[in-house]
Amino acid sequence: LPEGWTAHKHPEGALYYMHGATRTFAEVNICDEDIFEDIEYYRDFLIKELSELIEMRNLSESLDINEVQLVLEPQADDFGIVCHYYFVNPRSRTLFWTDEWDGECIFTDCRGILSAPHKGLAIQSHYWKHWDLFPNLCKVTEELKGEVTDMILHATCDHLTSNRSSCPLNADELKNYLSLVEKIDSGFRIYSDYPLGRIMHTFYHSYFINFHGEVCARLNFDQTVHGWRYQPSMLMAACAPVLFMAPVTNVRALHKIFVDDVASKEKWNTFVNKLNSQLQDTNLLATVLLNANVGFLAIQSVDDGNGTALRQIASYMSLVASFASIVLGLVFVGHNRTETRNTAFQAAVFLSRLHHKKHGLETLAIIYSLPYAFLMWGMVLFFAAFSAEWCGPGDVASWVSVGAFMFGICILVAWCIWTSRERTPFWWFEPDPAQVSLEDFPEEGDDGASFLSKKGFLSRFIGFPSLQKSRGSGFDLESHSMEQIQPEPTSPHVEPPDSTQDEDADSEASSPVAIAIRRPTMSTAPSSPDE
Repeated sequence: LPEGWTAHKHPEGALYYMHGATRTFAEVNICDEDIFEDIEYYRDFLIKELSELIEMRNLSESLDINEVQLVLEPQADDFGIVCHYYFVNPRSRTLFWTDEWDGECIFTDCRGILSAPHKGLAIQSHYWKHWDLFPNLCKVTEELKGEVTDMILHATCDHLTSNRSSCPLNADELKNYLSLVEKIDSGFRIYSDYPLGRIMHTFYHSYFINFHGEVCARLNFDQTVHGWRYQPSMLMAACAPVLFMAPVTNVRALHKIFVDDVASKEKWNTFVNKLNSQLQDTNLLATVLLNANVGFLAIQSVDDGNGTALRQIASYMSLVASFASIVLGLVFVGHNRTETRNTAFQAAVFLSRLHHKKHGLETLAIIYSLPYAFLMWGMVLFFAAFSAEWCGPGDVASWVSVGAFMFGICILVAWCIWTSRERTPFWWFEPDPAQVSLEDFPEEGDDGASFLSKKGFLSRFIGFPSLQKSRGSGFDLESHSMEQIQPEPTSPHVEPPDSTQDEDADSEASSPVAIAIRRPTMSTAPSSPDE
């Protein structure tokens, strides 16, 4: 290893390097001379630039350069070497950069940024992600343990006293987290530092997307901040009665899970578990009904061979409906078990793909209603076939007695269904007047990045401002947009790993962000790139 650098293994297995004197971290292979030359150059330049800024703006009281950490990752593109970087200030728990940029990639997970404190929550959530990635210089104190414990206790109490908590963790997870925090010792210990970073990142990211501390704070998981009113489509208005109003129930449940493009992992898992249980019950009943139809058609008086009798046609249709219910039930159960959507990120990707701007998740609600609706139609058709068979050979007395009994049963069933329905002051084909419809906050540059996950930790960020310079040109800098240079530069320095960190942690929230500075050093790069 080069002098001053040490190799470290993350508890999950990732290899990275640290320069202790300047508190600089890098994941690239610094044993390669070309890579090490780039790392040394960018490190010296950035630290010098930061020192000049601290002296020029008199920031020594709030920013101690002897505490600041630096993370670097050089990459190559067609124009030379691009270096992604960010500084870490442990004193204020923030990340910062020496270049000006709008921070769009940090705030893209939440629409409608209102204030500097709200933006600070996003910055701080990425600071705690830095703890997760590079825990060497992160110190656990008793004050920090107490802060984490208080946050967990409050979230636990919120779950126990309310069934609409906005906390992203359920009560069992919070209990396990509390037990974990109590066993963590103070000091510089890698295996103790990074778990706290993950826990704090989860909480602060939740604070950010729920507008914690703002006037419009989301206090309940199903509360919309931007305002949105579900408008049933013509398809929903027509299909709901035909499908026995099951889509209406499902769409209301789904709209409580996916609010303002934010998915609740706990509520989604609860919905899927209930759906799987319902599908299993539906499959069982549909199988029984299928056997009943087969037995009914085996009666010689029912199947007379011509296939034109009402009882035969109704039984055939009931059999087909039962079969369709079984098939769809098996498909949905298998899909829910194999397609892992047990994280908020995965649930958001799935739900956002099916979400309509006006009609919400009604397509998914109709799809999930089909097994139940097919079973109900199978039962209705079997009842029609049975009634047609019964009416054939009977006399007036039997028709009146049995018909009166069946009529009374139907009235009681209809009365029970009507009285137990969910009462609302509007029809299923009308929008809910209680929902507030507000004009959405502007979504400048919203390209869906909040639902994308890329491997690596710094290389996943694009769209940051960058600086271009050559070694012999001093420090005259020219700003560019990374999107103008190349959307996703590939690096000869970094071999793409299968998993740099735990994929679940990476998918739920992105790593600390970085902007990039550029230096054309590759022999293949043009001497004067066309910007």
